[in-house]
Amino acid sequence: MPKKIKVPEPEENLKIIDAHCHLPFPRPKKNDRLPSDEQQYRDFLNNGGVYLVTSSIDNSTLDLILKFVKNKEKIGFTCGWAPQTVTYTPEAQYDREWKKWVEFIEKNQDQYLAIGEVGLDFHHAKTLEKREKQVSELKKIFELTKNFNKPYVLHVRNAAEHEFDRDNPKHRYNKKDGATKEVLNLVNEFNINPKKIMWHCFSGPDEYGITLPKQGYTLSVPSSAYGINKWRRVTKQSPLTALVTETDSYYQHPYLRGPVNVPLNVKYSIAAIAYSHNTSQQEVSRITVQNAIDLFNLNEEI
Repeated sequence: MPKKIKVPEPEENLKIIDAHCHLPFPRPKKNDRLPSDEQQYRDFLNNGGVYLVTSSIDNSTLDLILKFVKNKEKIGFTCGWAPQTVTYTPEAQYDREWKKWVEFIEKNQDQYLAIGEVGLDFHHAKTLEKREKQVSELKKIFELTKNFNKPYVLHVRNAAEHEFDRDNPKHRYNKKDGATKEVLNLVNEFNINPKKIMWHCFSGPDEYGITLPKQGYTLSVPSSAYGINKWRRVTKQSPLTALVTETDSYYQHPYLRGPVNVPLNVKYSIAAIAYSHNTSQQEVSRITVQNAIDLFNLNEEI
């Protein structure tokens, strides 16, 4: 049973932008309780949706998105090479897939809104070798795209204590903010403007919810912040001017992290932020929607 919470339900007539979801995306084979992709899209636009930003993580999801967004309004996509893609793509096909992705992002800059999701994930990469490969590939991405004049969507996941690399116990990647610090070092190395960077599904550590906005970064609050205090806590001290909302659907359900989420549930992100910041949902809606419009340079008005 979901844990009982005190956060009020989302109000009616909220304007919403889902700044990061995965629609369409390969579905779980078992217990698929999701509406069709088309239905999710229509439900979102018919219930306050201003704009929907979906994200690819590799070439196969990019192909799905290109077909889905064709001739649709109020939907765009970010073009990503996720850290999980770096870690799990078979070595025999990695170079071929990488070259295909590079060719697309170089030749089709007018089609996509941002580079991402890209980043570091030390949950999925548990050895020093795998983590260093994620770092080296992210360097390649930044070097390739730093002059594209595109925002970035970052996926940053630090290693939990049980995920430390025991063969290299003193390595900096094992620290609670190991991935975070490494990303910040790379952003500085490639002189990327923090104002053009969104930390998708920002998960802390808590102190970064204070320091990152001061540097100009945008933090994205997932719909699971509604039911999970940790996701509210990490941005509790962040100014509303630094926040946007997302679902990361079909993951990050308002009560669960499992694969049953939909873009319309981004309204639960608004409810969570309003609760953590002790302000109105309408105020959060207005500010976060405008933040997303500005970040992605969308031709939309509230």
